[in-house]
Amino acid sequence: MIRSFVQALIRVAYPYGSRRRIQRGRLRGQSIVISPGMGFTYVWDVDRGGWDWVRRVPAGSVVYDIGANYGQSTLQLAAAVGPAGHVLAFEPVPHVFERLVVNLDANGLGQVTPVRAALSDSDGTAEFNLDADDPSLGRLGDDKAMDLPPNPVSTPVTVIRLDSFREHGWPPPSFLKIDVEGGAGAVFDGAHEVLSAHRPRFYIEIHDEREQAALKEVMRLHRYRATSSTLGTIADPTAQWASPLYCEPL
Repeated sequence: MIRSFVQALIRVAYPYGSRRRIQRGRLRGQSIVISPGMGFTYVWDVDRGGWDWVRRVPAGSVVYDIGANYGQSTLQLAAAVGPAGHVLAFEPVPHVFERLVVNLDANGLGQVTPVRAALSDSDGTAEFNLDADDPSLGRLGDDKAMDLPPNPVSTPVTVIRLDSFREHGWPPPSFLKIDVEGGAGAVFDGAHEVLSAHRPRFYIEIHDEREQAALKEVMRLHRYRATSSTLGTIADPTAQWASPLYCEPL
């Protein structure tokens, strides 16, 4: 009850749609629109340890932020690569993408290219299922085995393969951030050339057993090593629950 009361107070002080400046951390002074997952904790850098993985991203590198949402990770990655780097931020849901762009424009982040699309195993369109009560959570609906969100609504979105990067005039990635609510298998299936030829390192948040199995196959086929900040080397991501993971080519 106390926690619910505190959360209610925070929502009154930081209502969704209001604009605030970040008060602490690497992004101090930047402006954001308060959104689900981008509120009080983000403004005050409460979960600063959750961004430790960004320190592995070198200045001047090319990063693909796959599952950019409102820009939580995009802003962090833009700061990491600096003005000489490049971040491509992929977000398929129209109204979430619009707010992502607002957050980027408000901070003059010219090193970021927002892309209104989901990365998958094909080029075209697909249905995207999201929760009507929390539109920041959603996944592509082409996999019938995937669970739907509690209050699902569906919208058509553009889908692109990572291996189609040349057709869009994008530089090949040197780092990937993957957080796609269970859809990592499709991302990997559309990225065989990128993984084999360009060997990007990547950070991935695992959501279910399908993503565990997909990562295991990438590690086998493309010779990657996975590590957890708390558990160390993860030889088999299906043998134990470990998320997030940092992966690098051998």
